[in-house]
Amino acid sequence: MKKKMAALLALVMVLSLVLCSCGGGGESNNGGKNTGSLDYYFQVKDVKVEMKADAEAVLKALGSYKSSYEAPSCAFDGMDKIYSYGAYDILTYTADGKDFISGVVLRDDTVETPEGIAIGSKLEDVKKKYNAKEEGSSINVYSENCRLLIIFDNGVVTSIQYIARSEK
Repeated sequence: MKKKMAALLALVMVLSLVLCSCGGGGESNNGGKNTGSLDYYFQVKDVKVEMKADAEAVLKALGSYKSSYEAPSCAFDGMDKIYSYGAYDILTYTADGKDFISGVVLRDDTVETPEGIAIGSKLEDVKKKYNAKEEGSSINVYSENCRLLIIFDNGVVTSIQYIARSEK
């Protein structure tokens, strides 16, 4: 029963991320502007997971996922889908009959950003790596296609989420 409740709670958290991404994003400490020519992405071994990339190619390269879930999209025609790989989840959306990456949620400390930040990292390390300021209990950094949301509690990272930026 506890495992089912934990799984349900995790699903609700991921779905809230999907639903929240349907609205407009707030401004960050860098005004929501591109932080340069770089674009944030998540990487697993040699697979680069970029926001708005072709989901079929990424999912094929990542291999078998542990579970998946889909729901009607609030932003596009089609379905929003979540593929769980245990340590991280890949979120997709459908546009023009094709699936694209809309987000990545890191779930534990066995994976990290290419910059070396993981759940459990210290807030000071995050600030240095991303040259960012805290905004309440989070840090937002932006690149052309990605919003990187890092949430912390008591100076320790508790959540890392890559979110595709909407067209403006």
